[in-house]
Amino acid sequence: MPQTSPVLLQGLSLDALARDLGLAPARVQWRQIKSVKTEREDRQVLLLEHDDDAKLVVKQEPGLSARRFDSLLESYGTLGRALGDDGAFRMVPVILARPEDRLVVLAHVPGLTAHARLEAAEIGLDQRAEVIESCAAWLGQLHRASSVGVTAFEGGDVLHRVRKFARDVREGVRPVAYPKRFLGLCAFMHKAVRGGEGAPRQQALRHGDAHSRNFIFGAEALFAVDPTPRGAGPVALDIARYMTRLAYSFGVAEEGAGHAGLARADWQALATGYEHPWEDDPVLTVFLGLQLLNDWVQMPDAREQRTSSQQHRLSRLVMMFQLLREQCD
Repeated sequence: MPQTSPVLLQGLSLDALARDLGLAPARVQWRQIKSVKTEREDRQVLLLEHDDDAKLVVKQEPGLSARRFDSLLESYGTLGRALGDDGAFRMVPVILARPEDRLVVLAHVPGLTAHARLEAAEIGLDQRAEVIESCAAWLGQLHRASSVGVTAFEGGDVLHRVRKFARDVREGVRPVAYPKRFLGLCAFMHKAVRGGEGAPRQQALRHGDAHSRNFIFGAEALFAVDPTPRGAGPVALDIARYMTRLAYSFGVAEEGAGHAGLARADWQALATGYEHPWEDDPVLTVFLGLQLLNDWVQMPDAREQRTSSQQHRLSRLVMMFQLLREQCD
């Protein structure tokens, strides 16, 4: 097997890492899967291939604080234990962790991501509803297995965040794209919170970053990867994140639009997989609006500073807000 030259993962030799995994460096190949270095993210992802066909995924995020990295490892553990290691829904197993290097080695799960399958569905080569239903079933299983009960929704914390956003935008402290529309979303959030006040709110562990690229259809199970540490809390957060990302990547419906512009067929697939009618849930409406707000403030305010991808997301984000407001009037 050809051998790549030893390189460094933020100060760590790949040969040394291979030896720590019990592998002979001469029998290992490395392939870079992802390399991102921006103000907000510093991540390296490598695929380790051994000549006995064993594969591992190595991820390093040197910019994470020690506390954040420890929380990430804890999330893998708590979510993995909640789901179990032999069912239809699982977390990708952690093989090795190096907190001092902000490095984690994961099992490699052969299979398509949900995102790849949804892309195939766009051209008639897969079933969109089946993919959405499966991811929803994964989330439903996690939330049921780790449930800490149901409480009545109280929107005080949400409104505190919304009002701070609105105040900062009005005072020029926080520049945002389309400020008048942004303030319109802030105003809408007050109505959404009033509509959700007192409604049942399920509390459980959350994945925290549930989107189609983080679900992998393996041969034995549907796996999830890359949780964002959030602990137990309102499960509507996971649903709002999944559905907004679905819309950002694959669009809102031109015909047959359901809640927030997503196709009614998508909401039906979500309800079938999760076993809950989320489209009619007033607490989800609050978390959809809050997710749109949080995503909006991450966008550069000046058009020339936004990438084409950011502009694409922002356009769909604004459209979702407009439809959500119209549907709730």
